[in-house]
Amino acid sequence: MRIKLFTLLLLISFAYSTSAQNARDILDKASDTYNKAGAVTARFTLDAKDPKTKTTYSYDGTAYMKGNKFKIEIPDAITWFDGTTQWVYIKDTDEVNITNPTGDELQAISPSVLFNIYKKGFDLRYIGEKNVAGKSVYEIELTPQKKGTEFTKIIVEINKINNLFSRISVTDKSGIENLLTIKSYQTGATLADTMFQFSKKDYPNAEVVDLR
Repeated sequence: MRIKLFTLLLLISFAYSTSAQNARDILDKASDTYNKAGAVTARFTLDAKDPKTKTTYSYDGTAYMKGNKFKIEIPDAITWFDGTTQWVYIKDTDEVNITNPTGDELQAISPSVLFNIYKKGFDLRYIGEKNVAGKSVYEIELTPQKKGTEFTKIIVEINKINNLFSRISVTDKSGIENLLTIKSYQTGATLADTMFQFSKKDYPNAEVVDLR
């Protein structure tokens, strides 16, 4: 009986190890594809779902990315990050907040961090392959190894043909799910470094609040 139990545990352990390795291999290819793409422009839809209030907030946006720099435009705000400094412009109040975000803060907003987040601090599980809108995607679950982190679960879908991230679901500790669906993805764009910095001359009446 003990031998059978040991064999069963060994098989379970092997299956988990194989699943994690398959997941890592797929994520490595997708991350490498993104990191080698140079400047990228992506159009996306973000759906925030709150199971407690049974409400969903949805909006479309555009992300411009180059290395660890990014600019994200959504209906009520624009965010710039040049690798060190972040500017967030709130359209309703005509106000700009300046910060130097920490690594943990960047996990929630930076595309480059999000696409590479799996490399440290997460257990990986290959869920399987499925068809989404006529395209085959790999589905992988990331679970934080530490308790009490901001995220409880991340699920990513990666296009089987081109190794591009197609959808990312992030569930936070309050149970809210943020579902990011990438609608289009253009590589090889020419994006100047100044695009990732706030320019006061473009928003002359904006109030600038330096929180650094």
